[in-house]
Amino acid sequence: HPIKEEPLRSIESNRLLKDFNFILFSISFEVDYINVIKILNMGEINLDPSKRKEIVLAGGIATWLNPDPVSPFLDALLLGEWEEMEEKIVPIFIEYFQDKKRFLEKVIDFSFIYVPLYEKKKNIKVVKSKKPKKIIYSKLISEKAEFSNTYLIEVSKGCGRACRFCAAGFLYRPPRGYSKELINEVIEEIPANSKVGLIGLEFADKKEVIFLGKKLLEKGCLLTFSSLRIDALNEDFLELLKGTKSIAIAPETASLKLKKVINKILTEEEIFWALSKFQERGLKNVKFYFMLGLPLEEEKDLEEIAKFIKNLLKQKYNLNFSFTFSFFVPKPHTPFQWANFPELKILKEKEKFVKKNSGFIRNLKIESPREAFVQAVIARGDKSLKEFLILMAKGESLKKALKSIPNISEILAPEDSLYNAFPWDKIDIGVKKEYLWREWQKALNLKTSTFCRPEECKLCGAC
Repeated sequence: HPIKEEPLRSIESNRLLKDFNFILFSISFEVDYINVIKILNMGEINLDPSKRKEIVLAGGIATWLNPDPVSPFLDALLLGEWEEMEEKIVPIFIEYFQDKKRFLEKVIDFSFIYVPLYEKKKNIKVVKSKKPKKIIYSKLISEKAEFSNTYLIEVSKGCGRACRFCAAGFLYRPPRGYSKELINEVIEEIPANSKVGLIGLEFADKKEVIFLGKKLLEKGCLLTFSSLRIDALNEDFLELLKGTKSIAIAPETASLKLKKVINKILTEEEIFWALSKFQERGLKNVKFYFMLGLPLEEEKDLEEIAKFIKNLLKQKYNLNFSFTFSFFVPKPHTPFQWANFPELKILKEKEKFVKKNSGFIRNLKIESPREAFVQAVIARGDKSLKEFLILMAKGESLKKALKSIPNISEILAPEDSLYNAFPWDKIDIGVKKEYLWREWQKALNLKTSTFCRPEECKLCGAC
């Protein structure tokens, strides 16, 4: 935390950031690459790794996707699930915390560590647990947290639904659940009458999650959920909604064509059935999420969303609806990594079109086109973004910062070829590029794919 004009200090010990041997970042979103630079600047830490004594490291899902843009500012990146690497890496932290050169020489041999100073010729492999050894959950809670006074429990890893836009779905393949023994351990740790958030990409039809939820309800806990996949709902899971007031649904689109493109087909009938069940159980608020700018999108596809919402509002549900539109950003390591991203003016035109056709919607929110554009540039960029990130961290205009990128057109519109070399190709997430290419071709031809079945299928390479 900053104090007046002084450099950044730690919250717990009030020490200057530059007094620490290690500075670690967990980065979940690409735009936080800008915040990494801001924090280093506020702490008076040299941005050039070769000119500082501190060891600056990063991990988190954004770095698994594409570490290249932020790599010039980091000494090393730890790519994968921490619980799979901690036993190997922590002893090296302890032994070499005062010797940066020796530390980097020791960690570079790990397949999951990327040291930009010593560029590896072989791929860096994201490390993931085959069978999770423990459940990640909140040990401490705070009213000042993003989810105030809520214990968060990761109830599953990965998702087998194969939505083509979803980076997490491909990064965390294969989908993995937790044993009953691990679940029982967590149940014992969560205090009675607590507010508990169940976190996961896909879990509504998982027996172990329903078991966990029922046990927490028996302890008087109130459960909250991340966005639910309504075509996986069943009566057993619906019983867990007792006391829940709000829920989120993400149809993404109302166009059958685009549903096939993204490989996520939720029917209107399924949505209305789920809403009826939510109403029966006393829910009050339902938030819908849609995406703008999906591959092959036309104006008539956006009109389909307005048509769906009009029909929804005619149903007279005793529920409060809100609608959020975000812009589709093609992510690395997904079938849509070959998709073009439009210029900022095109995004603004889409925003204008939605507003024009959605005047009847009371609770409407549209993500900033500018923020989506910045996210896309960083998500798909390479080391040439170094100056761009520095300028953005300084608060310079986007127009000025973009001029510092020599290959912006290649970033936004990559060559549509299996053999196009992406900056993130050196990161091995376990899913084969050839499989992603086949899925991209199926998307362009409006063909859907089956769900991920780890016991039966070896197509993508993750199993």
